Amino acid sequence: MRKTIAALIGTATAATMISGAGLAAASTAAGSPAKSGTEHLYLMTTQPSASRYSVIATGVFTAGGVDISGNVTDTIKFRGGTFKVHHGGPSHVVRQRLNRKTCLFEFEVISGFKVGGGTGAYKGISGSGKAVISALAIARRNSKGQCNPNANPVVNQQTITAKGHIKL
Repeated sequence: MRKTIAALIGTATAATMISGAGLAAASTAAGSPAKSGTEHLYLMTTQPSASRYSVIATGVFTAGGVDISGNVTDTIKFRGGTFKVHHGGPSHVVRQRLNRKTCLFEFEVISGFKVGGGTGAYKGISGSGKAVISALAIARRNSKGQCNPNANPVVNQQTITAKGHIKL
């Protein structure tokens, strides 16, 4: 679970924004006047150390796609183009605990992000915001029935809910 915690912090901070599998094209077309406003990004995975998250974006544009995690910069891929999410700034751990009776692990972090480097429909995108990274996992038990925080969890869920002001 300690490896998972480190992976969650890294992945969560590394995936601080978006992911998915090409669910919809961006609602703003390239060449249209710049729009700005609040964008909401919802990411999720059930893999303990995922390098890809599914993502749905709503607000200035609506799209679904995939977030490809990097150490400090992710690439968001939607049908109409891509953009980068930089999340190399400080993160604040809100909650991190393991219930030794039930082996339930809870984790929550708040992190900032910046977007830019867009292609296609996202060319010229810019902005920033905050993301809440949450994870729940059930740790494996060892042969003595104790929670083993160093083993991959039995089951894992990670979500990232990001909100920011963007210009497109």
